[in-house]
Amino acid sequence: MKGYPTIYNGVIFIETALAEARPVANVSADLSFKIGAQLKNLNNVKHELVIKAAEHNCNCITEFKYGQKSRWLAIDDVAYFGSGIASQLPPDAFQKISEYISQRNS
Repeated sequence: MKGYPTIYNGVIFIETALAEARPVANVSADLSFKIGAQLKNLNNVKHELVIKAAEHNCNCITEFKYGQKSRWLAIDDVAYFGSGIASQLPPDAFQKISEYISQRNS
């Protein structure tokens, strides 16, 4: 399998496109303007994207990209961001990837 799939709150995140996934909407999260941004982490980015995926009835974020950015003139000097494509995976494909993740992590 290309990419490194993970599951967060019932949504699969993967850095590549998946042939079996139906793309629905581009989604993004930028924690730069949140209070306490320096205390946030990658899971906070994923949490924001899970909410946006749920709005589109999606169970997968494909082409997931994330990182940190620094700001010169701010109280919080580092913040996380992320983006991807909210997509719908068929149940069998979701199950297959879930099992792959479970086996990989054990």
